[in-house]
Amino acid sequence: MIKDPESAPGPYDALAEAGVTPWTSHADLRDVPFELLARHLMTPATQAAWDELRTVRGRLLVDLFLYDVDLDAELPGAVEEIDRELDALGAHEGSDGAGEPLSAEAAARLIADLVRFDV
Repeated sequence: MIKDPESAPGPYDALAEAGVTPWTSHADLRDVPFELLARHLMTPATQAAWDELRTVRGRLLVDLFLYDVDLDAELPGAVEEIDRELDALGAHEGSDGAGEPLSAEAAARLIADLVRFDV
């Protein structure tokens, strides 16, 4: 990915001195504030960067923008996969979507498919 030199540094850039990369495990990321404090690197910028990455939701959002995606190539496959999942759950085309609520097991399976790194 090409970075815009005019833009603010991303959270991984701000935390690079503490050894944080996109491949840093989420468990290791929890210890980053202590590393920053010990090395006198805790600044408002590094605090804001860590705040962006410290939650699973925040990190997924930051990581999402690290990938270049060709929507024209990926969209048809994604639509087919969604249709297969909906068929498996019993939601068919033409229904109003007000079918049976998801079981706890089905909801857990969908969440596990969305979050695929260690927490």
